[in-house]
Amino acid sequence: MAMKKTIFNSSAAKITKVYALLLLGITVILSSVIISVVGVKQFQVQRHEALGIVRGLKRSFIANRDDWYWWRMGSSMDTETTFVRISVAQQGKPQRYLYSPNTKAFLTAKQRQSVTHITANTRYARKLGLFYHVQASDLSTNKTDPSVRYDIWVKLGGLTALLWLLIRLILLIALVFLLIGTWFIYLLARKLNQPLVELTGTTKAINQDISNNYQRQLPVPGSPQEVHDLTVAFNQLLQSLSDQEQADRRFVSNASHELKTPIATIRGYVSLVDRRGQAHPEVIPTALKYIDQESERMQRLVESLLKLSRANRLELKTTAVDLSTVVQATATHYSESMARPITTRIQPQVIGQVHQDSLEQILVSLLNNAQKYSPAESPITVSLTADAQVITLAVADQGLGVPDNQKELIFGRFYRASSVRNSVAGNGLGLAIVQQLITLSHGQIVVRDNQPRGSIFVVTLPR
Repeated sequence: MAMKKTIFNSSAAKITKVYALLLLGITVILSSVIISVVGVKQFQVQRHEALGIVRGLKRSFIANRDDWYWWRMGSSMDTETTFVRISVAQQGKPQRYLYSPNTKAFLTAKQRQSVTHITANTRYARKLGLFYHVQASDLSTNKTDPSVRYDIWVKLGGLTALLWLLIRLILLIALVFLLIGTWFIYLLARKLNQPLVELTGTTKAINQDISNNYQRQLPVPGSPQEVHDLTVAFNQLLQSLSDQEQADRRFVSNASHELKTPIATIRGYVSLVDRRGQAHPEVIPTALKYIDQESERMQRLVESLLKLSRANRLELKTTAVDLSTVVQATATHYSESMARPITTRIQPQVIGQVHQDSLEQILVSLLNNAQKYSPAESPITVSLTADAQVITLAVADQGLGVPDNQKELIFGRFYRASSVRNSVAGNGLGLAIVQQLITLSHGQIVVRDNQPRGSIFVVTLPR
């Protein structure tokens, strides 16, 4: 039952149904128009024929059998469908009737049936069918001359037969077109919908295959264009989900590794104190020192993870900020607290729509990064420029620099170059947080080489 309902709810079935209803509607309208036009035209022909007979009779003024005989000989009237009765009335004489062939039989049959008046001149009897009646008179002004009345009945059986033939032909043609057209439309609709069916099947397979979630790609059909575009968009979504899933797995793995190291160190020194603390109390201060360092390292890591998590969910509300003042104050405060020379090149009165706390966090993180990876005596340069569209903030150092093949990788979570992993403290989350905040601010960050050595981190934000 569910399968049957699904079939009738498919696009192919609905398109076929619409086609059938449309064809039926067109057939009814065209049939009505054609039958009406043909019927009216044929009725007018029969009417004109009857009126023509009346005019011919009146011109001949038939008042006796001889006149009637000669008129009939010269007339091409069809006596099977047209019936004429002439009534001759003359003062002092009985009324006489002249009949065309078959007229008496027609009138006898007419008298025996119930006749329905359809219009003023159109009648209907069950056995006789439709017929048209015309009556005309030649009234004499002289009492000695006869008065003549003409009655003409024209059977419309040919008209009704023609109309019924038209109806049957139209219905037959409509039925043929309905059967062939419905079959063709259904096949065409199924062909057009086949990419969607395949898309649905592949999507279900992806959902069922948990082990390879988002790794598979949907087949991209060449046509129709709408399905092609939809499949491309689905593949882009799957690729994005796959990248995000892999990033999350790397994140969990790296976070576990980073947390495992200080925890293992702490447990090692706790075990050392437990085993040798009473016999060798001199190891206790050293153990406590390392436990404090590792717990502090773990605390910094957890705080960085919390900052990164908040940055992913943060919605920045921007206000008009004097960036020149904020950048100068932040650089000065950092220089004083870290006892590190910082050179500033700040364009005055740079006003921009930014989130001030995020901007300060970005600048401090970049200054921390520059301090860690450059000699203590080398200066750090902070510059701020702006034009009508873009604000540019740059932090330059004279440190180790970043190789070209790592310029994109350093913004990944927990990424640390192998050359500094054991020599410089850190957890690889600082630049990831910076990039997330810049993305939320609709900006960009790139790394360039500083000459003669070092790196320049360039942040561009919309003004």
